[in-house]
Amino acid sequence: MMKKQKNTTDRATKEREILNAAKLAFEETTGLCIKILEVEPTGKIQPDAVLQINAPEGKPKKFYAGVKGFITNATLGHAAEQIRRFKKPGILVTRHVTPPMAERLKGLNLAFIDTAGNAYINDPPLFVYITGRKKKDIPEAGRIARAFRPTGLKVVFALLCLPELVKAPYRDIAKAANVALGTVGWVMYDLKQLNFLVDRGKHGRKLINVDKLLDTWIHAYARELRPKLYIGRYDATREKWWEKTDWQKTGTFLGGEPAAARLTAYLKPETITVYGPEEINKFLLKNHLIKNPQGKVEIYKTFWRFDYPWNYKELAPPLLIYADLIATADDRNIETARIIYDQYIDRFIEKH
Repeated sequence: MMKKQKNTTDRATKEREILNAAKLAFEETTGLCIKILEVEPTGKIQPDAVLQINAPEGKPKKFYAGVKGFITNATLGHAAEQIRRFKKPGILVTRHVTPPMAERLKGLNLAFIDTAGNAYINDPPLFVYITGRKKKDIPEAGRIARAFRPTGLKVVFALLCLPELVKAPYRDIAKAANVALGTVGWVMYDLKQLNFLVDRGKHGRKLINVDKLLDTWIHAYARELRPKLYIGRYDATREKWWEKTDWQKTGTFLGGEPAAARLTAYLKPETITVYGPEEINKFLLKNHLIKNPQGKVEIYKTFWRFDYPWNYKELAPPLLIYADLIATADDRNIETARIIYDQYIDRFIEKH
């Protein structure tokens, strides 16, 4: 029991360590004081913490914080979108923000503080911008739970996409996730330990804290799984070839920008994202695609083996489309991802 309790609180403890270190560093470099307030339940999307900063003039400023172990180009878009969903003044708290990343965050007007004392806050009359301070030697986060390593992420993806799957026999879950049967057992164990899964006996298993699980999956997918799925980049010799392709016959799926364009009519795709089999030569020949590391067609391996229950059978599931868009950290793509989240993903969170 003690071991389970330790594991279920481990993530919160690491977040608290980052938060406390960032608080102290900010106070040291600015002379301003941060007070960490209790998080009051205000909706289904909860911040990791609430910070009150005492400004030199005017009333104290309150910020709703998202705490991340680290921030990269691949995870920036998701962090920004997660904080936006608080629908209140937000702030990113992380271990270290490099000068180029600080510029990107400033361009997004996304407030941040880190454990080195770097910071950006623009909430008049409070303005802080400190960058270039080197990473402090503080303990890194512990091992990544197996559920959020590449194979485990495939299982979590299937469970998030298909709400009833969590109650199914392990063999059915393994088939849908395209993993070995033994994988499902340790993923389920990890999800229980991390307080994302409960077993209700005769009522079956149930995912809990689904919004937090979704955020964790998206962050880990960009870092752990997506790079391993990458097949290559290509140039198309025919314009709008992807609009004329019969995707269901080819056994491939559209993701990212072209999938979002079909769902929202809001985006003009620049990069065509495709999910297909690892042996992709037949598809390349049929569509006259030529290998080019700088090409506008990117191809990834399909990693799921289930039919998502919607009418867009040529598209990857909406969670993956959203994750693809967020991983680009492009402003227009993030705006489109927001539409997809509100129209498709929010709905299936409520089904869990």
